[in-house]
Amino acid sequence: MLPKKGKKVKWGIHIDKKKVSIVFWALFCLWFVAFLLYSNIKIFGKRAEMGKELQKLEDTAENLTKESDLLKFKLGETYSEEYLERVAREDLGMQKAGETVVVIKKSGTEEGAEKEQGILQNITNWFNSLFRPE
Repeated sequence: MLPKKGKKVKWGIHIDKKKVSIVFWALFCLWFVAFLLYSNIKIFGKRAEMGKELQKLEDTAENLTKESDLLKFKLGETYSEEYLERVAREDLGMQKAGETVVVIKKSGTEEGAEKEQGILQNITNWFNSLFRPE
């Protein structure tokens, strides 16, 4: 004979299918809500990260646009007579007919080289004095 509903089974274990199914569905719903919250948090974090990366890329694009405009301006400037004349005089050392080129050397660079050589000489002398037997 089958035991009646609500009565203890032979070993003392009472299983109510309705309560088990309610507990199962409650745990499943709880797990599902936790999963949705976790996914939402991950998506929010990824979205914030992508927003920062997008901002960096927009800044880079803006800087490159400015640089491109500047280079286009300089390219247009290179075809002007004044620019070509300045490059010819300064970089190529050319001159107009009847002009004389005068080069003035800066004395500061020669003094700097002497100072550097003097410092190097002082350092080598100091090292030599360390290893000289007295």
